[in-house]
Amino acid sequence: MSLTWLETEGGPFVVVPRAALPHWSGTEGDYDRACEVMDFVGVLALPDGAEALVLGDEPLSTAYVPDYRVLVRWCYAERGEGVADIIRAGLPAAEWEEGPVLSTTGELVMFDAAYFGTEVGTLADSAALELGAGRYRVDSASIEPDHLTSFRVHRFIELA
Repeated sequence: MSLTWLETEGGPFVVVPRAALPHWSGTEGDYDRACEVMDFVGVLALPDGAEALVLGDEPLSTAYVPDYRVLVRWCYAERGEGVADIIRAGLPAAEWEEGPVLSTTGELVMFDAAYFGTEVGTLADSAALELGAGRYRVDSASIEPDHLTSFRVHRFIELA
């Protein structure tokens, strides 16, 4: 499995429901709120009642692995080959830190928080996270198979 990595221009990534993209104001206000998230992940309320997930901490290259409902953030590694296999092997033994709960109406879109939601697909690179409508807890862990390799992962756990 090949992963598609996204980059930001130095700020955090945000994950917004596709239906709520017009409400993400980028540098007109929401970007500043996203930058205030100091944890690995945080949830922000949007004007229409939707919620956005912010990937805080550092502006790391990030990819989505749909088979496992996991966002992978590249901390450091010697090479890019085999990352999906490293993640797959590391998930069962990962020590998960329980995270915030995100409510969504369906498909989510990850993009650089500095962009307006209306720029997604035109000016802003993005990745779709195909999750069903519902509530998800977003847990975090590190996968470090050796001293030269480290990835931060965030998984979406569907809540009843």
